[in-house]
Amino acid sequence: MTVLMVEDHPAYRILLGWILQKLGLGFVMVADGRAALEAMHRQPVDLVLTDCQMPVMDGYVMTRTIRRRERIAGTGRMPIIAFTVTLGTEQIQRCLAAGMDAWLLKPVTFEQLRDILTVWLPATGELREQRRPPAQPDWPTRMSLVDTFGSAATVKHLLQTLVREAQIDLAALAEAKRTRDACAAANHLHRLIGSVAFLGAGALETRGIQMIEAVAREGVQRHAQPLGVLLKDLRLYLKYLSSL
Repeated sequence: MTVLMVEDHPAYRILLGWILQKLGLGFVMVADGRAALEAMHRQPVDLVLTDCQMPVMDGYVMTRTIRRRERIAGTGRMPIIAFTVTLGTEQIQRCLAAGMDAWLLKPVTFEQLRDILTVWLPATGELREQRRPPAQPDWPTRMSLVDTFGSAATVKHLLQTLVREAQIDLAALAEAKRTRDACAAANHLHRLIGSVAFLGAGALETRGIQMIEAVAREGVQRHAQPLGVLLKDLRLYLKYLSSL
């Protein structure tokens, strides 16, 4: 597997290269979005990690260019993960509008990068549509959603809206976990579980409700490890919904 790392800060490139090497991944390092587009012409890559603010061409313009090329060529969607120094609602919406799949707050840790690559990095060279996480028994299928909501167009709009809003809450929940903010963690988890319940993923809903109660009662720090596992599973679920 090969990761394309787009980052203008030399020291941060060294840090990220060390992490990718420890994870056993091949990688290509470039300093701006234009160099990244040229690198993708020279060799295939499996995932892009990119800074948002860079000289020459920033991560947003680069991502929009990649998405436009994918639409024209009819190719599978390349996972693109952003690095950003701020992570508010406006920043997340800007990442989504550009076509980014996920984002991490700088400075990123080994564990954070490992976990997000576990979710987004494909296991094989097959098309992305064939790489989606396997559905759990209580996860909805496209057919079941069309049966419930009446049309494929309605389902498409519903999933796009739900996933977009859930990604914002997921990023806010990850930040609340990092800062040990129990109130914010419970609020964003409540919104996420509402989305899960709306489509009927019962096991995730049950775990989420239990976690909301535990965090509200005893704080984030005491439940940081199981909350991290739940975050990972919710990301997988959103990836699955995005692929329907």
